[in-house]
Amino acid sequence: MEDTPEAEIRTLIAGRGQITFAEFVSVALYHPSGGYYSRAGAVGAGGDYYTSPSAHPAFGALIAIHLEGMWELLGRPHPFHAVEMGAGSGLLARDAIKYAERAAPEFAAALRYVAVDRYAPSDGWSQGLGRLVSERVPVGSVVGCLLSNELVDAMPTHRFRVENGSVREVFLAVENGELTEVLGDPSSPEIEQRLRGVRSALPESFEGEVCLESGIWMRSVADALKMGFVLTIDYGYEAAELYAPSRSKGTLKTYFRHTETASPYERIGRQDIMAHVDFSYLTTEGEAAGLRRLGLLTQSEFLRRLGFDAMMTRVRRMRLPQAEHESNVMAMRDLVKHEGLGGFRVLIQERASGVDHLSELFPPAEAETTGAEPPLLRTEHIPLLKGRYPHAGWDPGYLWPGGGEDSP
Repeated sequence: MEDTPEAEIRTLIAGRGQITFAEFVSVALYHPSGGYYSRAGAVGAGGDYYTSPSAHPAFGALIAIHLEGMWELLGRPHPFHAVEMGAGSGLLARDAIKYAERAAPEFAAALRYVAVDRYAPSDGWSQGLGRLVSERVPVGSVVGCLLSNELVDAMPTHRFRVENGSVREVFLAVENGELTEVLGDPSSPEIEQRLRGVRSALPESFEGEVCLESGIWMRSVADALKMGFVLTIDYGYEAAELYAPSRSKGTLKTYFRHTETASPYERIGRQDIMAHVDFSYLTTEGEAAGLRRLGLLTQSEFLRRLGFDAMMTRVRRMRLPQAEHESNVMAMRDLVKHEGLGGFRVLIQERASGVDHLSELFPPAEAETTGAEPPLLRTEHIPLLKGRYPHAGWDPGYLWPGGGEDSP
C-alpha cells in the first residue's frame, strides 16, 4: 500500500475499527513522508496561510524588545536563552536576532536563541541560531523565555458532540470505502473533565474540540523553565468564551492555498487543520506545574504596549519609494488588525522571575521613540500588496532597492 497519510489512517481504522479525530489529525499533519507539516512551503504566499513573522519583520523586532525587557528584569543573565518551539523556517528567530544586534548589542551578546521544530527546515538556518529537531521540549534549566507562535492550534484535537444530554466523542470509521464520522463514549475521561466548568451551558447538538496534548506540552514547558517567562501566542479564547453557545459548530478550520475548505477529510496531508486554543486550560496546567499567569492580552494590545505605534510612525516618515512604503505600512497594519492577526491572544506566564505585575514587562512610553531604525520587508516576507492589489504593478525591486543591511 502507498505510504501516504490517508493510507496510514485507513490502516489504523482497519486494525481497530475506528480512531479518534485527534489520531486522524496527528497523521494528516505529521506523517513523516506526507504530512502537512513535514513538507516545505506550507507557510507563505505560495502556501496555505501566513503568520505574524512572515507578514512583517516588525513582529520579530517587537519580540526582541520584549525579550530584552525580560533580560533586564532577570538581572541581565549571561546567557539569556530564548527557546522558540514550533519555529518552522526560523524567520521569527532571524528577525528578532537581527533587530537585537542593531538596537541592543549588550543584550544580543547575551542572547542564545534556540529554535525547536519537529522537522528540520529545508532552507537552512542563519548563522548563530541554534537548532533542535524534536517533537517535545528538549531543553531544561532554562533561564530566559520559552516562546511559541501559532503552535498550540496545530496540536491534534479531539472532537465532541452533545447528544441526548451527554458528551459523545467523534470517531472516524470507514463505511462503503469512505471515511465516516461515528459517535461513541469519550476515549478519555479527561475530555468530560475539561468540559465540567462549561457543561451546563452546552446546548443539545453542540459541537466542539478538546486538545489534551496542549496540557502535556504546557507541563513540559514549565518543567524546562528554571527562571523566567513563557510567551504563548495563538488564536483562541478562555473556556467560557470558547465553548459559548454562539460557537455551537466548534472552531475547527481547514485551509488550502489561503482558502478555507469544507472538510478535514479532503486533501489529507495537503491542507492545514487547526482549532482554537483553550487558554484557561493552558493557565490551569501551567499553574499546576509551577507557572504563574501574568496576563492574557490580544496581540494588538501586546504589540502596541511594546511600541508598535511609534515604530509604525517611524516607518511612515521614512523616505521610501511609494510601493515599498505602502507594502511596509500595509503589512505592519495587518499585525494589529483585530479581525486578523491582532485578534490573537498572548499568554504570559512566569516562574521565579521576581515580576509581580504585567506592566513591568513593557517599556515606558517615553522609550518608544528611541531605538534602532524599524526593519523593513525582505524577500523572506510575504508581499501582501501584490497579493491584494495585483493591478498595482508591484515589483520586488521597489521593496529592496540597493540592498542594505535589511536586504536579502
